[in-house]
Amino acid sequence: MAKDPAFLFYPGDYLRDTQCLSEKTQVAYDRIMCEHMRNICISQEQLNFFTKRLSAEEISELKMMLTAVDGGWQISWVAESICKRRSYSDSRRENRTKKPKTYDNDMKTYVQHMENENEIVNENKVEKGKGVKGEKPKNESAIRVMEYFNQATNRRLDTNNKSYLSNILARFKEGRTEQGLCDIVDLKVMEWTGKEHEKYLHPDTLFAAKHSQRYYDEVQAAREGRITTSQIKGTNGGKTKPTMEGILKLIYDKPDQR
Repeated sequence: MAKDPAFLFYPGDYLRDTQCLSEKTQVAYDRIMCEHMRNICISQEQLNFFTKRLSAEEISELKMMLTAVDGGWQISWVAESICKRRSYSDSRRENRTKKPKTYDNDMKTYVQHMENENEIVNENKVEKGKGVKGEKPKNESAIRVMEYFNQATNRRLDTNNKSYLSNILARFKEGRTEQGLCDIVDLKVMEWTGKEHEKYLHPDTLFAAKHSQRYYDEVQAAREGRITTSQIKGTNGGKTKPTMEGILKLIYDKPDQR
C-alpha cells in the first residue's frame, strides 16, 4: 500500500502530550510524529535515532507519551488517525471500482418497477371488483358535475378546484349521484336566476353538507309528484305530473332557502 501523504492532526491531543515536554524532547516528539504518519508505528532503531541527543531522563519522559506495540512504538492518537484515514481511502477506492449507474440501467429499473406496480394495481382492482373496463374514477364524475354547473350557470369556474371537488366527492360518499347533483344545479338555477338569491349560485352553496339533504328532498319532491298539481305552475289543467318548474313556484317566494 502506498504511503499516505497526510494524516489527521488533532491539536488537542498534540498539546496534551507536549505541554510538559522540554524543548529538545518536543522536537524529538515532532519528528517521531511526522515519521509515524508514514507508518503504523516507528521501529526501535528509529526511536533511538530521534532521541540520540536526549538524556536518559528526557527519553524516559518521551516514552511516557508513546505506546509499545509489536514492531516498535506508537503515538496512540496518531495511529488512530492513520487507521481512520486509511479506512476512508479504502472505502473511496472501493466505490470507484463499483459499476457506475447509467441512464439506460436506471430506465430499465424504472420501467420494471412500473410494470410490477401496474400488475399489483390491476390485481387489486380485480380482487375488489373494481377497475371494470370503462369505469370512470369518482373524481372524473366530480369534474363533470362542475362542468355541468358552469354550463348551466354560464360561469367559468375552475373545474379542478380542490374545494369544489372535495364537496362533491363528500356528497358522493353520502350516496348522492352525479345526476342527482346536476338536478340540484337545475333546480337552483331555475329558482334563483334573475332573483336576489342568484348570488348564491355557487358550488360552495349547492354542494355544501349543510344544504345537501334539503336540496335533495326538493329535487325528490319534484320527481315523485309529492306536490299537488294545482300548485304547479304551467301544468295542463292541474292534471299533469309535477315538474321542476312547478315546484319552484312553491320555493322561490319562501324565506331564504340557502
